[in-house]
Amino acid sequence: MPDVAGQLVVSKQLVVCFAVSRPLILFFALAYLWSWTLWFAMSRVVPDSSVSGRLEILFEGFFALAAFGPTIAALITGWLAYRNLKVFTLSTGWGNLIRGLVFGLGAFAFVTLIAALLAVSKGPFYAWHWSSLLHWSTYGINFSSLFGGPVNEEPGWRGFALPRLQERYGAVKATLILAALWAGWHTPLFWMQGWTSATPWELPLILLGISFLFTAAANLSRFNVIVAIVLHAFFNTSSRLGNALTENLPERPHEMVNYTLTVFACGTAIGIVALTACGKVKKQAERLPVDDPAASSINCAG
Repeated sequence: MPDVAGQLVVSKQLVVCFAVSRPLILFFALAYLWSWTLWFAMSRVVPDSSVSGRLEILFEGFFALAAFGPTIAALITGWLAYRNLKVFTLSTGWGNLIRGLVFGLGAFAFVTLIAALLAVSKGPFYAWHWSSLLHWSTYGINFSSLFGGPVNEEPGWRGFALPRLQERYGAVKATLILAALWAGWHTPLFWMQGWTSATPWELPLILLGISFLFTAAANLSRFNVIVAIVLHAFFNTSSRLGNALTENLPERPHEMVNYTLTVFACGTAIGIVALTACGKVKKQAERLPVDDPAASSINCAG
């Protein structure tokens, strides 16, 4: 009879050893697997976007669960590789937190609101409806503001993956890698009815532009994940703010193309300049959760 127990032990050892030697590959594989499986299942169960009432609430909840893929992947990878669930940092000191938020919110406001609106609207700057920003309803704070991506994704993307990618490849290459994989992660949503976003060629450029802003803010905050969550939430709200500021004002042709290229160019330029101004980014080993492969009880040597 086959030794089932022995096979399970060997399989466990292989998985743990892979997690120890290739934590980032395992992380991205699990993030894709979790989210893509649930999104494809959701598109099968709810093929029609015209849902309402309790079904709409269930739909949003299931979507949010799928979006937790990066964070769940980080927790699983952290436990398998390091026997440690502290896979992202919540506290790096008030000074670092404030620096990250001030730069990040300022940069995101300029890139995704000011520069973007100048590119898509013919209305002069002074004609924008600035008073709309005084109304709470303009911001549309709701369930999806935090659980439509920020809380679900950022502990994985910028909390777990970015510092480890940066430690290995440097800030610029790490941002390019993460932006590409972040964009690819969204792929199933293009076939889901009711999900509105940029086209498959526009989304990667937009995400690349804001990813450089994320990286700069993350470094200023010493990878405080709260900064990434707040900035992601601001980005999710920026389109609503932009619509309120330029409501009924004439638009330029090719509005979405203009928006995409502006966010890509301005975000990339400002992010790289900010990273350069901060000096050559040193390795962040002391700032990461305890990545100690020796914590695993399984010997992967040999």
